[in-house]
Amino acid sequence: MKRFLQLLIGLPLAALLSTTALAQDAVPGDVDVNEITMDVTDNARNFRHANRGRMRNMVYEYMLENGDITQEELDARAAIRETHRAELKALREAGDADALAARVAELRQERAAHREAMREYVNAHEDLSAALEERRREMGEGRRRGRDENRGPGNGGGGNGS
Repeated sequence: MKRFLQLLIGLPLAALLSTTALAQDAVPGDVDVNEITMDVTDNARNFRHANRGRMRNMVYEYMLENGDITQEELDARAAIRETHRAELKALREAGDADALAARVAELRQERAAHREAMREYVNAHEDLSAALEERRREMGEGRRRGRDENRGPGNGGGGNGS
């Protein structure tokens, strides 16, 4: 009985393993395992980050056109962002994990407050809100088009999906 069970389990297992090995040889063309990448998340992240900047710039351009902000203020904001990056880099290089964590927490609070102020500004201006919604719709179409054409974010095919 034991021998029968061994055969009952062993034969299908052996057939499965040999079929898989033979099927690999039947694939046309050689596939180099080193050429296979899994950069799906990197592509999707790059797409989101690139478009997040474009959306922010749309808001800033609108604010600039309406006189709600000056170019000097925009330049100062960019300089502050660069200062924050340099500060965080210095803390990382110094190896001071506690100071780094504390500064990151402070910056997150500052960014959350700025994001909320921007949200309130956008909500107060219907034409800006409509323009941003249109841009989001275009981005969604670009992602879908990229996915349908087997390229773009989400499938490792590359860049911006448009």
